[in-house]
Amino acid sequence: MPKIKMCNGNSRSIKEGFEEFLLMCKVRNYSKYTIKYYENVIHNFELFYNLDNDIAEVTEFIVNKYLLFLKNKGIAGKTIKTYIGGLRTVFRFFMEKGWMETFIIKMPKFEKPIKNIYTKEELAILLKKPDLKKCGFTEYRNWVLVNYLVGTGQRLNSIINIKIKDIDLLNSVVFLRVTKNRKETILPLSSSLVDILKEYMKYRRGETSDYLFCNSTEEQMSRGCITCAIRNYNRARGIEKTSIHMFRHTFAYNYLMNGGDVFRLQKLMTHSDISTTKEYLNLSLEDLEKDFEVYNPLEQLVNKNNSIRMR
Repeated sequence: MPKIKMCNGNSRSIKEGFEEFLLMCKVRNYSKYTIKYYENVIHNFELFYNLDNDIAEVTEFIVNKYLLFLKNKGIAGKTIKTYIGGLRTVFRFFMEKGWMETFIIKMPKFEKPIKNIYTKEELAILLKKPDLKKCGFTEYRNWVLVNYLVGTGQRLNSIINIKIKDIDLLNSVVFLRVTKNRKETILPLSSSLVDILKEYMKYRRGETSDYLFCNSTEEQMSRGCITCAIRNYNRARGIEKTSIHMFRHTFAYNYLMNGGDVFRLQKLMTHSDISTTKEYLNLSLEDLEKDFEVYNPLEQLVNKNNSIRMR
């Protein structure tokens, strides 16, 4: 016969507690992508720990064991931080409810890798305009999309929700209604991109309430649709890199390398925390070698004092 377990009225499983957490997310109008993120976080934790266990049994020791579990699986440090960060939010909710013992979940530290970007040579290939007399609308739209990605660095979720009325080509601005931080914002567009969008609209046409980037039947493109479209576009041009988010990294990197400051970049990237923007200051060896002799203090001192001679 099974043993009788003593429990109090606050006892609930992790699975039950997470269901209440998701309810809270929906009540606070979290985006479907944020909710999906937390669901993924708990799914990965379930591979290590049974969600039918009582929330009160989860301790700092369990969390640390989970961290080691992820490391031993060879998961990238950035991904581990994503999992632990989401789990910390869920568990903090449990702690505030009094279901779990309060303890601090520290974020693991890893070496930050240099963000991968498209090279200038690759961009030259991707930005080469197709022959409008020979190409179809899909290829042309993809070319416009690539220009938009390179010229703005905006997130995919913002781009797919831009409507024709959100583009003010006269004043060279775009109105973003959907952003990660849930704050609507107005951002500038470069003159080259404005010219490209003006031409694009001659072919796109549509009503002001229609989405700017559409499929061949003039319907809104999904995240998966655009991801697939850009992957096919890149590979058709011989570029194996197909990451859309890499265009965002490319924009930020080149903005800084061209003399832009990190504070303006924070606004352009719609980062809530400038520390996220500063990650793009992590330069490669090639970047560090550029003009190294010119700015090196030793070289400057030696050259200025080259009149000193030994007798």
